[in-house]
Amino acid sequence: MQTKTYFASSVPAALEVARRELGSEALLVGSRAAPADARRFGRLEVTFAWDPAMERPVDVTPHPASEIDEIRRQLSALRTAVAGNPNGPKEDGAIASRLTGAGLDPAVAREISAAATGKAGDPHEAAVGELTRRIATAPFIGIKPGESRTMAFIGPPGRGKTTSLIKLAIRHGLEQRIRVRIYSAGAHAIGGQEQMARYAAILGIPWQACESLGALSLALTGDGWKGLSLIDTPGLAPADRSEMEELRAFFSGRPEIETTLVLRANERSADMLQVLSRFSCLTPSRLLFTGLDEALDRAAMADVLIRGGIPATFAAAGQRIPEDLEEVNATKLAHSLWAIDPHRNTQSAVAAA
Repeated sequence: MQTKTYFASSVPAALEVARRELGSEALLVGSRAAPADARRFGRLEVTFAWDPAMERPVDVTPHPASEIDEIRRQLSALRTAVAGNPNGPKEDGAIASRLTGAGLDPAVAREISAAATGKAGDPHEAAVGELTRRIATAPFIGIKPGESRTMAFIGPPGRGKTTSLIKLAIRHGLEQRIRVRIYSAGAHAIGGQEQMARYAAILGIPWQACESLGALSLALTGDGWKGLSLIDTPGLAPADRSEMEELRAFFSGRPEIETTLVLRANERSADMLQVLSRFSCLTPSRLLFTGLDEALDRAAMADVLIRGGIPATFAAAGQRIPEDLEEVNATKLAHSLWAIDPHRNTQSAVAAA
């Protein structure tokens, strides 16, 4: 694996350029504030990792979305013609119908179907491969003793931010012998701070309630603390416009803070995409899904990761702490969405999940 660094105004902007230049397999490694002498190139320094063995020439010339779609359509038709597959159109329609029926956006389903039927070999296995390639995930890169990292959990009310934060604090902090501290920022719902205080007391880790973002900024500045700092923000409803603007201004001035947007996997993809759009001003770098155990399937989750473009790292499948926290695996998620026929020479969806 090799790494490459980009300067950009936001993580999603850097992600778009990296996947265009390095390929869709490029993985987000981390982001931090750009050095003072490089700020003119972008306020963030974002690092990606990729495998040169999988590198392929890519046209990095920006095109309008409609032109890119037309190029993809023409390439797909060319692949189908070269493959000489007489059942191409029929298979193409079957794959698109299957993906749409599973809950995927029709436009995305047609794109995946066209790409899969244009490849040599089993088009069904190719469809799973295309799904895997498009599902945006990013591994969690742990910190070492002596390093610092600050993560904030954002999202609407009732999505499980607090519980997810505690799971991560244990799994990737205390269990790895990394120092952890927690901040509660702003006005939380009734009982929210009391719950966090109890968790912190049980775990024996420092916790501080900051009534304002200014107080939080002071707490984070200049103490030379090393370890994992986790920030629990209040749930924001659509009507909380002033609170959203305050958070936007705060994160804009603290680009070293990684923002994780928490979503419920048992919601419709349209609802989750609306939340993603509403919180885009906070430039979330990763997604975390909760309620996996309450979702009938993972189609909506996959649809959001394909269409939203922001990678997921974790998913929570229950209330047990910290057991019910798992890393999102694109291959398993693709198999789950496709519901592979067990008679094929491919692992079944049940075994893969």
